Amino acid sequence: MYEAAVELFIARGYDNITMDEIAERADVARATVFNHFQRKVEFLHEWSARRRQRAQDAIRRENLQSHSTRDILARYMHELAILNEETRRETVALMTATIHATNILDSPYLVQEIAGYVRRGQNAGETRKGIDAEQVGVLLATGYFATLNHWIKVDPHEFPLGPALEEMLKVVLHGIEEPRPQTARHHDDA
Repeated sequence: MYEAAVELFIARGYDNITMDEIAERADVARATVFNHFQRKVEFLHEWSARRRQRAQDAIRRENLQSHSTRDILARYMHELAILNEETRRETVALMTATIHATNILDSPYLVQEIAGYVRRGQNAGETRKGIDAEQVGVLLATGYFATLNHWIKVDPHEFPLGPALEEMLKVVLHGIEEPRPQTARHHDDA
């Protein structure tokens, strides 16, 4: 059902597809679709969840759990960039639908995942203790969505998504990381 819905959204647009058409494409009863996805918007939530899961899986697969918050979040954003670039048509269709059909800025799942990584960094002494981890999650999620939205609207060759997300992440992380002690500079009086 999920795959059928995504195919239809790409081909004809989210707003132009009914639950009946999804059922027909999936070759299941209408009631079966509603048993799994009570509203059409739930397909968009599932699409987002699968993308976040792929980013988390990349972190686990590469055993990055013990690395720095910067490394983990960089890998997370990198995986999302790769996924979006590999599935540009799908991303354009479904992200555009997500922006219009949901309150994308109220994305608690992405915010909470990022906030969890920030809290982990706070516990490890990498991230300032006084920082509100959820606010950082909101900033990074908003930055991600804004960057992705811009990438959707332009020629991807003129605006590579990966480097744009990397730069956005650097800007935010610079503001939340614990300052590193300055090393004394020695001058030779030779």
